[in-house]
Amino acid sequence: MSNPNVDLARHFFEALAQKDFSELPLAADIVMESPITPRLSGLDSVLEFLEGLASVTKSARVVDCIIEGNKLAVEFELETTEGRISGFECLEISDGRIKKLRPYFDSRPLLWGSASQK
Repeated sequence: MSNPNVDLARHFFEALAQKDFSELPLAADIVMESPITPRLSGLDSVLEFLEGLASVTKSARVVDCIIEGNKLAVEFELETTEGRISGFECLEISDGRIKKLRPYFDSRPLLWGSASQK
């Protein structure tokens, strides 16, 4: 049996890999905090960040999900132009829309480029 919140989390990572957020249900007042950006509030600023991340993403895979009500901890793997990134994304979902994103990952590959992979 499928869980709609897990399906939404998987859809989020598919959208990242496909570089298309047009069908992703993001809340208008979405909030995001990331290791590589200050707190972002609102759909436009979060989409701008996600589009930048998508531009260096080759593939994205959900490894596992932990669910508690409307909150999820998603273990993920991204293959980027700068190497593989593994981490967790904490999502909060409200009324079928992603309301909060909080990824946890080693930001060195994205900030320092492929030199950090050597």
